[in-house]
Amino acid sequence: MASLSWQLARRYRHTQNSSAFIRFISASSTWGIGLGVAILLLALSVMNGFEAALKNKLLSVIPHVELQAYDAPIANWQPKLQKLSQQPGVVAGAPFIQSEGMLRLGSSVKAASVRGIELAYENQISQLQNFVRVGDLSALSGHQIVLGQGIADDLKAKVGDSVQLLLPMWSEQGELASQKNVSLEVVAIVGIGGQLDYQQVWVDMTALGEWLTIAPGHVEGLAFKIADIFAAGDIARELGTKTKDVVYVLDWFRTQGHLYQDIQMVRSIMYLVLALVIAVACFNIVATLVMAVREKEGDIAILLTMGTKPSVVIQAFMWLGWLNGIKGTLVGAVVGVLLAWQIERLYQFAHQVFGVQLLDPTIYFIDYLPSEIHFSDVLLTVGVALTLSLLATLYPAFKAAKVQPALVLGQR
Repeated sequence: MASLSWQLARRYRHTQNSSAFIRFISASSTWGIGLGVAILLLALSVMNGFEAALKNKLLSVIPHVELQAYDAPIANWQPKLQKLSQQPGVVAGAPFIQSEGMLRLGSSVKAASVRGIELAYENQISQLQNFVRVGDLSALSGHQIVLGQGIADDLKAKVGDSVQLLLPMWSEQGELASQKNVSLEVVAIVGIGGQLDYQQVWVDMTALGEWLTIAPGHVEGLAFKIADIFAAGDIARELGTKTKDVVYVLDWFRTQGHLYQDIQMVRSIMYLVLALVIAVACFNIVATLVMAVREKEGDIAILLTMGTKPSVVIQAFMWLGWLNGIKGTLVGAVVGVLLAWQIERLYQFAHQVFGVQLLDPTIYFIDYLPSEIHFSDVLLTVGVALTLSLLATLYPAFKAAKVQPALVLGQR
């Protein structure tokens, strides 16, 4: 009987006797489902790409957790850092000194956040070395500085140039007392992407401490890299309770979490919207089958009169409608995966030929359209589309099984 249902579905699907309007509605349901599946897979893959870029690029440079001194620098930081770095979930830690400053080269002036680092420790928590565009980060020492690409562009600075760094000197009452003017040689320029390139410069931590008159062996904070970036909040609070110093407890969610939250919000909204597009396309299956049942009432009546079970009729029309969903879903999945696979090249082509630029590199941390295909997304999207298209066949199929043979044949 299952074979008879399949044969009936195939015959009705390929018959040329159906009206042009029914064929049009049938085709629109098929291609509507395919379009929804393709765009949904592309959108999810792009969101996956943004999330991967956030993890592998931005979060490979900025600390995952920071403990910043509140009212006095952290003294005797080495044993404290060693102890905190041994906490579960912590990969490594590094000291830092942070200050705001002004950079000047010729007539150009640029405000910047100055971060003093110890390279031996910083390399354990950051991949800053991987983003060096020009110069040598390992040469950083004393009166030398590393610039972000955006700051270097604004100042028109290059490796080997000498820039003036103006640092504020504060009184014990927290008022600006004077300024410290230091001449520094540019030894490297790093390009991470986004606003960080326009805000951050790096200098030697010991030298910055001397310029700011911070006592030797004191730092303004401890930064940590953790194994699970999504556990940053819990680990930050745990580290905060382990230290005896009065500190601000910060994690990457506070500074860059809006990017991750935006990605997740857009992912959820797009999935909901495109799932509804697929659902609307599936409603066309209902319209197609209802008209097909009305058109094939005579055939159904004859089949039922000959002893065909109503279940066979139900299965036949379910197959008839579901074939549209299967075809649209499979075509959409293939097209969506291919688009997601090549979207970065297509974006670059559009940028070169038409000048299209969706991502401003001065704002976003990437200037390309990333994509990462997850099998789970493909499986979930295909499953949702097939399920919705199957559910759309139930009402017309059961309606077909309720055809009254005597009434239909008596009118013919």
